Amino acid sequence: MRIVFIHLGLMALAELLVIGSLLIEPSQEGGFLGFSPGRWAILFVNTLMLVGVLFAIYKVWTNPPEKLEIWLANERHLFWLFFLTLILFGFSFPAGLGMIPGIREFAYFGRIQPTLLWMAWASGAVWLTLVAALRASILRWFQQFFPFNLPVQEIPRLTRAQRYIILGIALVHIFLQLASMFQVREAHWLPDSIDYIFPAETYAWNEPGLWTHTKPWGAAVLYKLTGSSPATIDAAQTILSALAWLALAWVFSRFIRVRWLRVVSFGFILGFSLAPSVQMWNHIIQSESLSISLMTLILAVWLSLLQNWRWEKLFALITLFAWWIGTRETNVYLSLMTAGILVLVGLFYKRQCFYWAVSALLVFFCYVNIGISEVPTLPRWLYPLTNTVLHRILPEEEFRGYFEYFGMPVTPELLALSGGFAHSEDFAVYNNPTLDDMERWLYRKGKDVYIQFLIAHPVYTITSPWQHVDELLAPSELLNYAPDKYSPVMVWLFGEAFFPNSLWLVLLLALLAFALTVRSKSWRGSPAFWLVLGFLVLFFPHFYLAWHGDAAEVGRHAIQASVQLRLSLWLLLWLALDTIVSQAKQN
Repeated sequence: MRIVFIHLGLMALAELLVIGSLLIEPSQEGGFLGFSPGRWAILFVNTLMLVGVLFAIYKVWTNPPEKLEIWLANERHLFWLFFLTLILFGFSFPAGLGMIPGIREFAYFGRIQPTLLWMAWASGAVWLTLVAALRASILRWFQQFFPFNLPVQEIPRLTRAQRYIILGIALVHIFLQLASMFQVREAHWLPDSIDYIFPAETYAWNEPGLWTHTKPWGAAVLYKLTGSSPATIDAAQTILSALAWLALAWVFSRFIRVRWLRVVSFGFILGFSLAPSVQMWNHIIQSESLSISLMTLILAVWLSLLQNWRWEKLFALITLFAWWIGTRETNVYLSLMTAGILVLVGLFYKRQCFYWAVSALLVFFCYVNIGISEVPTLPRWLYPLTNTVLHRILPEEEFRGYFEYFGMPVTPELLALSGGFAHSEDFAVYNNPTLDDMERWLYRKGKDVYIQFLIAHPVYTITSPWQHVDELLAPSELLNYAPDKYSPVMVWLFGEAFFPNSLWLVLLLALLAFALTVRSKSWRGSPAFWLVLGFLVLFFPHFYLAWHGDAAEVGRHAIQASVQLRLSLWLLLWLALDTIVSQAKQN
């Protein structure tokens, strides 16, 4: 009780100082007692807060201590007090420091700043006091929102022969990955590779250039860790990919209850990773290999978290997400959608409310990366937007008219680039003085007008990717990116059966997975099913982002979405088969 009195007393004293600062500030002529209506309003609000604190002191003084303890022990009261003070501090502290533009630019900011800082101090002190005084109760209360002590699915032990087979499959997978690495020896350069190597070679860890260069920082950080030697990069990307797919194969197979099917699914996932559309990126200096490997690791760690809750797994998941978000621009928006899904999961499942914290961190990571993308002289979105406007908007009279209505300067010099890309005519949009107005328009208004255009043309927005689905999900020129020395292993198996390139086969796989899922009802009591289903659902926004985000090299930009689609369908298929075989055994 003494701590509560001291805390409330200090709050009242601090509030008196705030009111005093408002009263002694030199007055301007006009208004009651020379104070403006705005200052009277601020004084009135602060007086009300002081009265509230004094009333709290009175209630604590006149009531027995047991009543306060009983009130604080109530789960609902604890919930609201704990999070209300945290939310209040999270708003008032940055606002008081002038970190929120809308409040900083407010005409009365100088006068409300002491009040905001008082709110930050008071709410922060209450929160810390609550944590210190009720740490045991808070810990017990928080545990109901975490999946502690939940029954773990019993995993049938494999026979010795089956364990040896899994070990053999893993060794063969590692051998084939290393054989491919020694075959290529040096990672292949593409035109964009310099945008990852340059910041890795040029900037130190504490220099902004490493994180704010023309491309997302994820691959540059990897190359900073490995060094910029193409041979080292090839080895690092190959080893990281092999470990990621081994982790996913092992963790996912532990959800399979039929032992022989577990062995088969383990081998199948590793075979999937040997498909040229997956493996070839390990030998290229770009962000695709890292992004696919991190996506695979995120799925593996998340599945492992569902099997057995541990704090280190949660921290690993958050760390992987942070790196993945910084690897490709599309990952930012996919993570924002993931954050939204996690909020819904926490609403429906009490023991999954901890995902709200994960969701908040994802939003924060995305916010930071969106800010970073605006830092370069040419924001990262400007080049792909230029590709889209030149290649898709200018050739269509209706679309061109829409953009022209919103100020795009359509000149003969610009029309000469119709159907081209940003690099056309030696990057004419950026280098030709006659197109300076176009460059300024793209920078100032282009992104907003393009978003409005997509909203105003829903039929085009929805249908255009599907009209070019083969370019996105089954590009014929994909192997042109691979090094000349790269020779895929057993393309007829890994590149056709495991990773079907034919869209008809992909459609057949989707129908089969759907039919077996409905037949088996594999969603019952299977957290792995819902995670994989969410993974599949996120393919669709990924698919649209890859198409509408850039008109150039759409097959390469969509490769991660392509991997995501096929992998999620296979995982759903394996879960359904496991359920069907298990039910047949029980009957």
